Amino acid sequence: MKSKIPTHPLNKSFSKFEGQERNIIIADFDDRSKIFDRQYPHRHTYYEIFLLQDSTGVHHIDFEVYPFSGPVIFLTAPEQVHQLIREKGGHGFAIQFEDDFFDNDNGTDSKLYSYFLFDHFKNHPVIPLTVAEWDKLKTLVDMSLQEYKNNVSGTSSLISAYVKIILMEILRIRKQHFQEQEIQTDIQHQHLLDFKRLLNEQYTTHHEVQDYAEQLRITPRKLNSLVKEFLDKSASQVIKERLLLEAKRLLAINKLNTKEIGYELGFEDPAYFSRFFKQGTGITAAEFKKSLEKTD
Repeated sequence: MKSKIPTHPLNKSFSKFEGQERNIIIADFDDRSKIFDRQYPHRHTYYEIFLLQDSTGVHHIDFEVYPFSGPVIFLTAPEQVHQLIREKGGHGFAIQFEDDFFDNDNGTDSKLYSYFLFDHFKNHPVIPLTVAEWDKLKTLVDMSLQEYKNNVSGTSSLISAYVKIILMEILRIRKQHFQEQEIQTDIQHQHLLDFKRLLNEQYTTHHEVQDYAEQLRITPRKLNSLVKEFLDKSASQVIKERLLLEAKRLLAINKLNTKEIGYELGFEDPAYFSRFFKQGTGITAAEFKKSLEKTD
């Protein structure tokens, strides 16, 4: 296992358009081998959509194992630790973009895709596809790739529009596969969106439901009810899961000891953090770190 999990930035050196570096990269490949670059646990500073037409293997994402076979979508967000291991290769596409894609005048609902497609709460980072779903997505990606290779006026806006349409289509597919509720822009969904944003920003300093309810100007009971309705778990459980996920990531870095990680996550008492981790995972922090070394 590497002494530190590498973090890779978006490689903007591929090409430029309209005098600016692209903040979106689109690529296709036809790799029949088992080997990709980065055959080790790593993370990105960017979002990635990965589509494979005919491949089998497992994708390790944030310490969960996702087997796959046939047409499939992978969705990874910045800072997620992942490793793709293929038993056989195939044809596919990669779309990569930075966080500012969701802020660059892509519509008022753009953040919905950030927090509902790429989130840590009700995560479905691996989505199987039917042949018809693959064909539809491939058509959209082919069109975006053709535009990506152009270098004319309006290319940037068209590429952003194509990627947003692809995100919308993936969200539709995900809802159908996992029987999820329709995402709305009403006040309840806005509260949920704000709770997710606040938690990602403040999980090291705020561990209680009350902390977030006060900022949302709703009661803890209302927040719990809202989270239960849409995520099928309590707000307290969501907070704990976010802390445990980050604890696992920090343990995987293999640089900080358990006491230091506890302090990093806002636990003043190391013993309490150790109990918290074991209650949440069933094993101690030391045992978790050893389990990662065995999978190296």
